[in-house]
Amino acid sequence: MPRTASTAARPIARSDDLASGTRAPRYKAIYEELARGIRTGQYPVMTLLPTEHELCERYDASRHTVREAIRLLTEAGMVSRRPGVGTRVETARATTRYTQRISAMSDLFQYIKNANLRVLDSQLLEADDSVAGVLGCQPGQVWLRVRAIKSLGAQNEPVAYVHGYVHPDYAAIQPDIGRVKVPLSRLIEERYSQRIHEVSQEFSATPIEGEMADNLKVAPQTAGLVIARRYYGEQGTLMLATVTTFPHTKMKYSMSLKLDWHE
Repeated sequence: MPRTASTAARPIARSDDLASGTRAPRYKAIYEELARGIRTGQYPVMTLLPTEHELCERYDASRHTVREAIRLLTEAGMVSRRPGVGTRVETARATTRYTQRISAMSDLFQYIKNANLRVLDSQLLEADDSVAGVLGCQPGQVWLRVRAIKSLGAQNEPVAYVHGYVHPDYAAIQPDIGRVKVPLSRLIEERYSQRIHEVSQEFSATPIEGEMADNLKVAPQTAGLVIARRYYGEQGTLMLATVTTFPHTKMKYSMSLKLDWHE
């Protein structure tokens, strides 16, 4: 059985809610401290982290907060949970994986704002049958297509390939695409004084091939997760659509739904 690492940790002032001001949420602060301990050898590989109860006492935190911190370590590939044994340290280095947690429209737009995009090109083109199916338009209609790479971390490791389709009514944003670090949705809103009122999402799977595989630095035929988003204006008109493809090893999508028992 793996031995348990037992070394003192620096206590963090308790606050199980979002920290005030610009500070990180409580569980992220605990996650970062535990991750630092794993990287520095405080918690060696193949040993067990302290138990949930011990971590709750050490950081004066609730069990829910500690579990969220452990979840982040698990998603980073640094630890694994073993029923009846405990949480074992697997590696001192986090794997590059993008985890997207969205429970409200504000989360989605914050995610888009924080995304690191490298624009490959943008051009007007006629929608073929495949693109027309995504956009819900007639084949041959001209849209502004944008291709970009989403990257993560200081090394800018590519994690996703993005196709963006801007409605022709808003194609005048083209000169600003890639020049300013503003999401396509925000460019449209600011240039045309219009607001996005609804975003729909659709998930599918596809093999990653050709140029996309080369840009994402994965082998051809790697399984990919595709997220198609459609952005609608006040009158229900499609203003923008994006199709983002992630290699299956570099994306985890998490969603929380609260039940209303009064309905």
